[in-house]
Amino acid sequence: MDRSLVRNRFAEQLAFALDLRIVSVNLMASTSGVKWMLRFAVLMLAGLAGAGSAFAQSPVAVPAQLRGIWMQDNGAGHSQCRDYLSAVRKKDETARNHLVGAEVIGARGLHSYAEYGEGNFYRPLRVTALGKQSWRIKTLVGFDGPPEANSGGRATLALSVMAGKLRLKVETINGRPGNGSDNKRYFRCSSVPAGMYGV
Repeated sequence: MDRSLVRNRFAEQLAFALDLRIVSVNLMASTSGVKWMLRFAVLMLAGLAGAGSAFAQSPVAVPAQLRGIWMQDNGAGHSQCRDYLSAVRKKDETARNHLVGAEVIGARGLHSYAEYGEGNFYRPLRVTALGKQSWRIKTLVGFDGPPEANSGGRATLALSVMAGKLRLKVETINGRPGNGSDNKRYFRCSSVPAGMYGV
């Protein structure tokens, strides 16, 4: 849900709560103060619960500088990128086979691409800027499929972009230190195709 929809929903619920307060004030004149306070409290809690759920549904966006299809910055990675782009130009249905080993980073998540489109899927929960071009991202992680809201694991990623190269390190996964081999350097091969992850 985009932020303007969340703000609009919150504003509507706040206006509704204020309308209820006016109605409650009118009721107060004809009922006891205790009954009025209980009714008002129940109505306010109902309104705030709805606003809270709208904020909980708000997705966290990955910084634009990180988005793209990133391949390892070595001879094999550059060759893999050429093969992928050639397959895309030819509208070859097997183009995604050339993404194995790539980091696919979209607005709403990261995918460490493995065979058959499997691999780790990271959905950001919180993005913290560490510097001008570096971030720490706390995520839900799904293994070989997108994470569900209340299942899967948790991971913390450190990402930076320097001179057009991406560094990605899995700092922790499920509370344990990440694998040091995850600290690799990537170059941006292309943008993420529209609709690749349903967005």
